[in-house]
Amino acid sequence: MESIRADVHVTYAQAGFLLFLYPAIGLLTTPFGVLVDRGNRRVLAALGGVGYGAGLCLFAAAGSFWTLLVAVSVMGILGDLLVQSAEVSLVEVAGDNVEPALARANLLGAVGDLAGPVLLAVALWSGLGWRAAFWAAGVAMAAYGVTLATRPLPRPSPPEEEQSAWRALLSVATDRRVIIAGLLVAIVVAFDDTFVGFAMAFLIAGHGVSPLVTTLATGAGMAGGVAAAAWASRTTGRRVSLRLCALVLAAGVLLLVTVPSALTAAIAMALVGASVNLAWIILQARYMTLRPGQTGTTSAVAEAIAQIGVTTPLITGLLADKTGLATAMWLYAAIAVVFVASTYRSR
Repeated sequence: MESIRADVHVTYAQAGFLLFLYPAIGLLTTPFGVLVDRGNRRVLAALGGVGYGAGLCLFAAAGSFWTLLVAVSVMGILGDLLVQSAEVSLVEVAGDNVEPALARANLLGAVGDLAGPVLLAVALWSGLGWRAAFWAAGVAMAAYGVTLATRPLPRPSPPEEEQSAWRALLSVATDRRVIIAGLLVAIVVAFDDTFVGFAMAFLIAGHGVSPLVTTLATGAGMAGGVAAAAWASRTTGRRVSLRLCALVLAAGVLLLVTVPSALTAAIAMALVGASVNLAWIILQARYMTLRPGQTGTTSAVAEAIAQIGVTTPLITGLLADKTGLATAMWLYAAIAVVFVASTYRSR
């Protein structure tokens, strides 16, 4: 981030706003769910892919904060259109094997999470600069969008009853099952990359673990998540319950908070990474199959509700400033315990 910030001359506050904007803009794209349920998914997915590529290229060419703002907005909006179109198509094609199919998609997503930083690191190391990495990614993404335009994606399934787009969205948004699923996802979202960041600060600043050892220890979380997704992608039936995922997550967080050392941190982060990925796959499969014919709308509403989870880092940061990192980390332990308790009440 620092090389981009210095090159384009943006402040830390502006950079922070851009990082906040990218996931937050997903709230504005909730109506895309209705569009995906009713429109031509091949066209929508292709538009999303080409548009996302255009956003990356605009980001690469940016010379000011305002250009970056437009680029991030384009990527956030059209990226959601691509993901929703592709995921809904995947679920309908998968039939009874939704969880393994979503696991494979998440596994490929994890590969992408690794490939992005590697591409950026290579571009910086070679002297080409960060812009070259974004240009390359933008061209590749646009080409992917063009490829999608040639692929047959399933047509929307007819809804159980004819409704206007607004009534369809409202009926999903008031469905108790969708709301519960969204709230559970919000808990899982709390343990994303920001949790890793606080865990690293907790180990380095609070317990004197070296940055290198801490990076390796917390990297076990990504390894655990990848391994869990790989395992889930090869199973044909449910072998892990959401309750077990919650229990493993709570065990990992409590181990990290109560016995903070390099070894225990590696074990704890591996447990957290694996349980979070499996819980996400289970919940995603659950809410995307709740309402046949309205998969896109249901997914969009559930994930909009889940945006509540992005407030966790803000609250944790404020708590850390007031009372210290040790106390702040107990907030994550409390959230994990709430997750366990919620699995005894949800169905």
